[in-house]
Amino acid sequence: MTIFWWILDLLVLASAAVSIYWQSQITLRAKYNYWSLGYGVVFGVLLTTSMVNDWSYIVFTAAFILINIISGIGGLTPERVITNGIFYATAVRFTDLQTITLIQQPMPGNRSRVIAVFKTKRNRRISLVFTQTMETLLTQLRQVMPNDVAVEVR
Repeated sequence: MTIFWWILDLLVLASAAVSIYWQSQITLRAKYNYWSLGYGVVFGVLLTTSMVNDWSYIVFTAAFILINIISGIGGLTPERVITNGIFYATAVRFTDLQTITLIQQPMPGNRSRVIAVFKTKRNRRISLVFTQTMETLLTQLRQVMPNDVAVEVR
């Protein structure tokens, strides 16, 4: 059973390394997804309540909680959209996108919030919330988007 946990440790740590690499490339950050942090805490409590004293299980628990914490970070890189998911973040190439819908949401004061919905060619929708202005987001998207990706502003 220990070999199973060490293999699982390697897979989870490799996933964390890939997520950290792509998140280090982010040039325009989206708002943090606190749901992933909540799930990390819930599953962390469930995993730590068992009385297993094996180091491979302890490493797995720590790596799993780490993945849940870092998966809440999303944004735009020069090549991809980094999604903020619940258990893991994914990187979607800009060439795999079909349309982008930007929705300005009014906020009190001088604050700005833009909801960006990225639709892939496989009809998957990815939502990210940005605290930048619409103009900043459009400028950043125009620099990295291929010409065949439609941008709709609402």
